[in-house]
Amino acid sequence: MKKKISLIFGILLMAFLLIPNTKVMAEGTAQDYTTGEDVTELSTIALKTGDDKDLKNYATYSINVASDAESSNVEVIFPMTLSQKGILNCAFVFLDSNPSTSYGDFGIYSDAACTKPIDYNTYNYYAVIPKKGTYYFKFTVSDYSDEKPEDGYYFGFSSNFFSGADRNLKDKTWSIAGSEVNKPIYYKVTTTKSGSLTINLESEYSSTITLLNSSKKAISEETTYYSTDTKAVYAVGKGTYYIKVASNSELYRIKSTFKAVTDTSGTTKAKAKKLPAGKASKGLVLASDKAGKVDWYKFTVTKAQTVDITFLGDVSSGEIALELYGNGFSGSVTGYINTVNSDKSFSVYTLGSTKLSKGTYYIKITKKTKNTSGSYTLQFN
Repeated sequence: MKKKISLIFGILLMAFLLIPNTKVMAEGTAQDYTTGEDVTELSTIALKTGDDKDLKNYATYSINVASDAESSNVEVIFPMTLSQKGILNCAFVFLDSNPSTSYGDFGIYSDAACTKPIDYNTYNYYAVIPKKGTYYFKFTVSDYSDEKPEDGYYFGFSSNFFSGADRNLKDKTWSIAGSEVNKPIYYKVTTTKSGSLTINLESEYSSTITLLNSSKKAISEETTYYSTDTKAVYAVGKGTYYIKVASNSELYRIKSTFKAVTDTSGTTKAKAKKLPAGKASKGLVLASDKAGKVDWYKFTVTKAQTVDITFLGDVSSGEIALELYGNGFSGSVTGYINTVNSDKSFSVYTLGSTKLSKGTYYIKITKKTKNTSGSYTLQFN
């Protein structure tokens, strides 16, 4: 995710801007940079959508570590309580005016005694928060000079938080997430009608997406997407579903979009829906349908003429097949949809002729596997 890099630099820049305000602080304290108030516990800001405005939100503190004339090493510890697991994106800057004789260090721990460090990536400036709870932030200074500063040592510290908790997805609204690599998050989606469910995912590295039913049982293939801008599409009926996402990126954004679709196809050849020339019909192959489920359509050619079949669709799991029947055809003309934005349109021709003879023709649409689902558009001209 490219925005992650700009976010880190933004946090570091804000930390450097703390320098003018540090001299008014009492020793061994933390000061909220926004309010100017001294605090005994740190807090952070949980991001929501991950858009440009959201990514600019972070909590920032000035940290004072009291000096000790008798010791070369001093420290101060502040707790932070987090209500969810996830990723804490953070940065600290040691603001000592004489860095040649002193240096600062920083660590995050799961216990008050600071003996159990948690995973903190000093290169990418993030910490993996494995579960909700209180964590402890220790700021340490080592100073081997003979004269220690009277007003202590100063750090700038900034952070924001990317939730790794399971959650509901609001339709057409981005949600940003942070998680250990390949640690799944389950997103709940509820639909009131049958239709097409589109999942958009933005990440820096590859991710896997799986559609689950209300019992969290997989009803699609687990598909790996290597694109940083991913789109998966499923066809679902009314009900509750979960989207299982495991990503190689610590941070990513996800959005679900539902569009109701009325499927008027015929369930048998005898009940095949008539296709008027030039008018598109939309169909659904639901995740809940059994493998081999069939939709039927028919069209009539009143005289020998050329015929074009438009067969478009979105399928992220499995395969939807088209077969043409009638006047000597027995499924020998076929088309398959198995990707998002599939276009399997074609012109129908017979041996020795580009025209179809007068008569009625049937189109059979089949769900090829148990985990197939998707939407399609069908038209003849």
